Amino acid sequence: MTVRIALLSRIVAASEASMRRLRELGVEIVLDLPGYDALGGDRDRWDAVLREIDGLVVGLQPVDRRLLETASKLRYVLRIGTGLDNVDTAAAAEFGVRVDSLPGLNAAAVAEYAFGLLLAAARRIPEADASMRAGEWTRFSGRHLGGRTLGLIGYGAIGSLMVPKARGFGMDVLVHRRGGGAVGEPGVRTVPLDELLAAADFISLHVPLTEETRSLLGEREFALMKPGVVLVNTARGEVLDQAALAAALAGGRLGALALDVFPQEPPAPSPLLRTLLARRDVVLSPHNGGYSDLVMEQSAAAAVDALAGALLATGMPGAGPPRH
Repeated sequence: MTVRIALLSRIVAASEASMRRLRELGVEIVLDLPGYDALGGDRDRWDAVLREIDGLVVGLQPVDRRLLETASKLRYVLRIGTGLDNVDTAAAAEFGVRVDSLPGLNAAAVAEYAFGLLLAAARRIPEADASMRAGEWTRFSGRHLGGRTLGLIGYGAIGSLMVPKARGFGMDVLVHRRGGGAVGEPGVRTVPLDELLAAADFISLHVPLTEETRSLLGEREFALMKPGVVLVNTARGEVLDQAALAAALAGGRLGALALDVFPQEPPAPSPLLRTLLARRDVVLSPHNGGYSDLVMEQSAAAAVDALAGALLATGMPGAGPPRH
């Protein structure tokens, strides 16, 4: 019997080898990402798809209770990437839907990208590039990294990979971990958040989005930062309080800012977005950190492995008694 899935992942779709394996497994792709985007929020058409699928592969698309209620045949959800903040895992458990993710696979790519954003913002590389393209010859004095302090907020698979990169540039490293405790890396100090904010010349965020980390950096935390600090966020947009971020920019607290994530993606027009787009000391990126060629291929292969394992484990489709 054919297994039907909605494949809302450009990472898997871009891999010819992975798509071939899905076909060999007898998987029918009822809807792909371009098709999902083309629905344009048409709820009736999306509901019609949901009622036919056994599996769902998503990136950052929301998987909420309503979706799970509608998708009466659904047995498996695979989140491509790290974090399940876009999936109502409690509702999934209630409906007997297995949920998996691929944590850690894109860690190396995101760490590279985060450090790249740090360099770009600190050394004003986008400004220099734009100047040259405008036919100008203007030199830009950026912020030197060597001998200064990088503060890492979060020390999981991505944050830990930032340490050797920082050391390669001669930086000192401070870490704040929500659970506390030493990181086991010689020369890397674990400190309370307030101490890190006050001491760091560069700050990079690497925490998951939870109720504890939502608006983790607000007005109070921005006020503790060194004037001229360079802030990089490749975690989740909601980790930064947006009003406090706007105030910190307007007040000159930040020397430069680099964002790869936003509370809404793509970000909706807003006064803050207009400010971000207009400022030369801000580097913006469309949640691109995990998209390296090597990691995309590895993630696509791992996704097919996960799907194959789930198909066998649950006996999809029609495994077990009806959900409703």
